[in-house]
Amino acid sequence: MSQTCFYPLTNVVKNYPWGSRHSLNQRFNVLNPDDQPQAELWMGVHPAGVSHVKVAQELMALSDLLAKEPAMMLGEATYQRFNDLPFLLKILAAGRALSIQVHPTKAQAECGFARAQQANEGEMPDYNDANHKPELVYAITPFVAMNGFRDTNTIAANLSALDIPVLNTLAAGLLAQPDGDGLRAFFIAMMQLTPATKMQAIAQVIARGEDLYGEETGAIFRRLQHDYPNDTGVLAPLFLNCITLQPGEAMFLYPGTLHAYVHGTAIEVMASSDNVLRAGLTPKKINLDELVQCTTFTPTAAGLLCMLPEPHAAEARYPIPVDDFRFSIFTGADHQPMTTTSAEIVLVIEGDAMLSHISGETLTLSAGASVFIPASTRQWQLTTTGKVCRVSS
Repeated sequence: MSQTCFYPLTNVVKNYPWGSRHSLNQRFNVLNPDDQPQAELWMGVHPAGVSHVKVAQELMALSDLLAKEPAMMLGEATYQRFNDLPFLLKILAAGRALSIQVHPTKAQAECGFARAQQANEGEMPDYNDANHKPELVYAITPFVAMNGFRDTNTIAANLSALDIPVLNTLAAGLLAQPDGDGLRAFFIAMMQLTPATKMQAIAQVIARGEDLYGEETGAIFRRLQHDYPNDTGVLAPLFLNCITLQPGEAMFLYPGTLHAYVHGTAIEVMASSDNVLRAGLTPKKINLDELVQCTTFTPTAAGLLCMLPEPHAAEARYPIPVDDFRFSIFTGADHQPMTTTSAEIVLVIEGDAMLSHISGETLTLSAGASVFIPASTRQWQLTTTGKVCRVSS
């Protein structure tokens, strides 16, 4: 078993209502015989969507394969540090907006998950595991998102432009206290707007959003209102940075960062976690106290949202500020030498790719196909005329 170099993956599709009916099928050859929304394709060992591999002609959970020879499969350093595959790779296809959300830190997740295990079923649905969830998003199509708080002066100006008394008061409060405590108080007040004020503000941003805030932000207001009519989250572009990643652009999100993905298809890689605290654009219950505890109330400079990769020949290497995963894109590689020191997952984004090993083992993959490569493979070669992503720890 340990002699195998490449394990093609059979992956789990998540049919969340916000998913696209066409993107995974048309771009990545994911079958959709029932024409359902297909939101995410998961690659990894998270219990909520574990991938499978074929061993001796039988499908086996990737988690079971790793458990048989963990140090050899994961690499000694990864095994000692994490004891499991520490990352989760996804293709995300948003046909409509996802919820506004935040992910807890490691310490918050451990505490929250412990409380969730002791609570009655359904009382604490936000904590599904004990891990944090820093994540990188790499755009396949133009990818519209909201990421982090705007600076307090901009938020105050956005509120004042609507000329609604309650929002004018919130704007004045932010200007008087433009620090983390002021931003926290503002956010709680926005989450608790009366129905009348909320409806008045939504009507204004739909009618005047493009004139007041520009074409891109106005379009986001309209899309959010279409997807989640009269939800408080429709007002989020007033206080969250709006960004459209172009294909090939990426951004990183730390735990504690309030964000939402609005529309488009992207690669997403994260620490292996499914913890989500929601803040809007959702029919699910919002736990405001827990949400506030896990949110970092610090503005994010809009100009710093995009990550710039470090070029290394055919490889674009993204500087990830956590040790749970590493992420690279390879374009047009020709027998590119690859060194494996930890477990890896390779996903073909465009075109075809061929993986080869000195033992003679080869594997050819098309767009949407992925493969698990154990640390014991050590040296291999990649050839592609398309685009491939590589995730390791």
